[in-house]
Amino acid sequence: MLIRYLLRNILSFLMKNSRLDLEKNKKYFYPLAHPTYNHLEVMQSIDSMVNFKTSMHHKVKHFERLFGEKYGGEAIMVNSGSSADLLISYALLEKLKGSLQPDSEIIIPAVTWPTHLWSPIMAGFRVKLVDIDPITLNFDLDEVARNITEKTKAIFVVHLLGNMGKIKDLVDLCKERDIILLEDCCEALGSKFNDQYVGTFGLASSFSFFFSHHMVTMEGGMILTRDRDFAQYCRLLRSHGWTRELSAKQNQIAVPSQDRYRFITWGFNVRPTELQAGFGIEQIKKIDNFQLQRTKNGEILANFIKKHKDFVSTMQIDDGVTCSWFAFPILVDNLAPFSRDQFTSYLEKFGVETRPIVAGNLARQPALKKFTHISYGSLTGADCVNDFGFYIGIHPTTKIKDLKRVIQIMDDYLMNWKVNA
Repeated sequence: MLIRYLLRNILSFLMKNSRLDLEKNKKYFYPLAHPTYNHLEVMQSIDSMVNFKTSMHHKVKHFERLFGEKYGGEAIMVNSGSSADLLISYALLEKLKGSLQPDSEIIIPAVTWPTHLWSPIMAGFRVKLVDIDPITLNFDLDEVARNITEKTKAIFVVHLLGNMGKIKDLVDLCKERDIILLEDCCEALGSKFNDQYVGTFGLASSFSFFFSHHMVTMEGGMILTRDRDFAQYCRLLRSHGWTRELSAKQNQIAVPSQDRYRFITWGFNVRPTELQAGFGIEQIKKIDNFQLQRTKNGEILANFIKKHKDFVSTMQIDDGVTCSWFAFPILVDNLAPFSRDQFTSYLEKFGVETRPIVAGNLARQPALKKFTHISYGSLTGADCVNDFGFYIGIHPTTKIKDLKRVIQIMDDYLMNWKVNA
């Protein structure tokens, strides 16, 4: 116990000094992301290593249980949010077995992360990209409805930057048309619609715990579902199609040695480590405070943007949605006297890191030229985001003095254009 106490205090001291060094040497005073973990997460990792339990074991199960109890469902941890999308897509094949056709389609919004698109393609589905609403940055319900055909098997929506779109109407649409709803929540952990957590409106949902996301496990992701069979199949897919993943109860049954190595379907190896799960166990204790701070930062920035609504805007939060802001998006008006790139260059010059909104309009990414089984029509909303949008960080460790400095930098730039208009 004494050794643990000393090690914990030494780690705390070292990490505080490392943070100071990071502050001194970083390129941006206001980066897109900043560390949210401390010596407690590192101690969890050290505990796993010194006990020689680093591959998926009891900490993974413990973190899955904590996550499922908090957000409402059965949780399956994987090594990334992208892997979560991948397993959901392959598990959907099993769910739809018997009703699949060679040209079965999944509808996906055109502004999302690329692996959200690659996953169903790898599973053998055709993908139809649909437009987004440039005001909310999320799916355009009318466009989704217009693109549904007899080939449509699922809608795999993304809750971009923590906003949720017209989720209740989308649920009703899916029920009416007998279509499966899936949710990519990699940027929306903790968002709610009428007090119901994101990720619990469809058959299954994916989450990411990458360094810049709401919760950090270095790399890592989670699948959430209320369908027990779907969860069991995801566990098989996570680990080679191995039967020992079926359930904790079955794992405890004594069986002949050859049966302990039984594989009943295909699968991958996208298992997380105990180190990642240890991070998650500590991070989930902090997540509510993280999200409260993100909300405060988002409100401060949104109130500022209203002052310059002739030139810039941010996403409008949908009615009934409690947004767990992932980042703070800004769209430059197409009639503004300056371009998006001029504005971001100015911010970067003064130490504010910027980036495009996710990956912009995916239909304009060169990789899509390689695939003939992706279709899309007019994507004017996605084009607007692609050409006029960017975002800045909104991380929970932001110092209020830095946030005020960012606002002052933006205000100086925008006021200068107003004065000289």
